[in-house]
Amino acid sequence: MERRSEMTKALLGEKFKELVVEKSFDKLTIKMITDAAGVIRPTFYNYFQDKYEVMEWLLNEDIFKSVTELIDMEMDVEAMKMLFRKFELDKAYYAKVFEVEGQNSFEEMLFDRVYKLVEKIIKKHPLKVEDKSEIISEEIFLKFQTITLVNGIKYWITYDKKQISADEALKFYEFLMTHSLLDIVDNDIWDKVIN
Repeated sequence: MERRSEMTKALLGEKFKELVVEKSFDKLTIKMITDAAGVIRPTFYNYFQDKYEVMEWLLNEDIFKSVTELIDMEMDVEAMKMLFRKFELDKAYYAKVFEVEGQNSFEEMLFDRVYKLVEKIIKKHPLKVEDKSEIISEEIFLKFQTITLVNGIKYWITYDKKQISADEALKFYEFLMTHSLLDIVDNDIWDKVIN
């Protein structure tokens, strides 16, 4: 019985994804989801409170479940690769849900999940900073990392006209995180800009 229940929940999630891509989140109704899944409306409420909860469940189920498992197995680099590759698998869906704004926005849900992911990595690998005064606090560091990663993913998914692959997006993210603007800019040019 539990297996059937899991299959029904997964079916509702899959139909939700298809409909979001086809119609958009705002126009989507619970009835549309249940009709597409071939179930009655009360069945939806056995699994989800509303369509926001479906969106959050899918984010966890499709992406963060496997990414977190890799981190738990001490495979942090592979987890980051998996994060980008999972987004790439359903790029059209994620581009649509990034349009969901306001309270319970997709970006807010993603920020929460990425923050917890970054926090988990940092707890296992303490910051390697000789002079602790170089950073304001661990929390600010976590938020900065999270904002950078979430906004990078959002830009890649929603504004990418060149169809950059997940591996290319990850490589670019790594480059940005290991090179400051000051490292990149020619010192002569930088001196002219600030003077």
